[in-house]
Amino acid sequence: MSDAKTYRANEVVSCVDEGEDGAMLYNPDKDDTILLNPSGRAVWSFITAPRTLDDIAGHLTTVYPGIAREQAVHDAEEFIQSLLPDFILVEQKTDGAV
Repeated sequence: MSDAKTYRANEVVSCVDEGEDGAMLYNPDKDDTILLNPSGRAVWSFITAPRTLDDIAGHLTTVYPGIAREQAVHDAEEFIQSLLPDFILVEQKTDGAV
């Protein structure tokens, strides 16, 4: 069975693209700002729709072809954990099974 959780960007968070430097996230509800490097920016733009950890790792291996799958999974997990719960929201996937 696949990961039952999906992750998506919190819709109240604004993102300012900083070009080659990455991006800056601002959560007005928490009055908190976080800076993202370019790979963090790539993930952030990808999770505007709900994505599984496996989806995010796959996206990283597409954007950065030289990265090993295991490293991409590790990096995706670390990124998600660093932004929960104020910047990234976690949702339980429902597959319709009873």
